[in-house]
Amino acid sequence: MSFVAKIEARAYSRSTEVPERVVAAILNLYPEKYRSLVELKTTKAEGHSGDKIFVFESQLKNKVGCEATLDYIFAKLDKEDRRRLHNTLQQRIDKNCFFFVRIDKQAAFLGDTVIAKGPDVISVQVHIQQYPRCKQENVIAMLKDRLRVSGGVD
Repeated sequence: MSFVAKIEARAYSRSTEVPERVVAAILNLYPEKYRSLVELKTTKAEGHSGDKIFVFESQLKNKVGCEATLDYIFAKLDKEDRRRLHNTLQQRIDKNCFFFVRIDKQAAFLGDTVIAKGPDVISVQVHIQQYPRCKQENVIAMLKDRLRVSGGVD
């Protein structure tokens, strides 16, 4: 049986952005009930032209919270984005059974969840575990089922 063990999200705040808004966008990906359990880390960096960049990383390790977060993200996607995810699951899961999705950062700040089409993203990595060993086909089946339950795909 597959389960979600950890969810990580990362976004960059460039010098033209308000860092607190980027953090808010990341936290909007998690159900409000579990936001207090999310660990946040900030790293300062410098761009090519010397501008300041902040890298914000979040991590949730609570199993129940992680399961709820994945369902929350799926439920907030519109039908077209759920269909896109469904059709590209094979490419979004690596050999370690990590599921990758890029969420539009501006939409997330506004409380929406939209699969990113441009470069302004929150990168989400979902760590899926299975015992005794993770099998990609089982993870794909689990994610397809969750997408179906969250609102369906055509």
